[in-house]
Amino acid sequence: MSTQLQLRRAQPSETRATKQWVAANHYLQCAPPGFGFILEFYERGTLIGAHIWGRPQANVMYNPDYVLQLYRVFFVDETQRCVESQALGMARKHIRTWTPGIRLVLSYSDPSVGHEGTIYDADGWCPLGPTKERHDYGFQTHKGRARTVKDISAKLRWVRTP
Repeated sequence: MSTQLQLRRAQPSETRATKQWVAANHYLQCAPPGFGFILEFYERGTLIGAHIWGRPQANVMYNPDYVLQLYRVFFVDETQRCVESQALGMARKHIRTWTPGIRLVLSYSDPSVGHEGTIYDADGWCPLGPTKERHDYGFQTHKGRARTVKDISAKLRWVRTP
């Protein structure tokens, strides 16, 4: 008998504890400084995953009134392979219901760590090609604060309608 978990319920997070949980477990070991909302995913009352959504980083390219970016996805390893894609579908339904002005959702996958975007492809997202690889090592400023740049490899950009 399989002990793998299946996704049953999603809800918006009401605490910052989930953001800290994602940051501690995500491969980048951090969470974005500003975000719009967090969706938690549960199986039998146990938190098994979360999404962190917010305004797009590239505000010049994407109008934040119409575009929402998925910053972080994390699920525990005991979940079935399809759970991440199911969660994307649940998140899109949440976005359609609670933020009907959003016309496009955006995310990035990182092939340098083996994330080819399989979950996005399985949920019907469209690949828009790679981003440029950055060469600004060291520090980056964000709203007047210096932050260490942890990841500068080229990413794959994915989009979909909610």
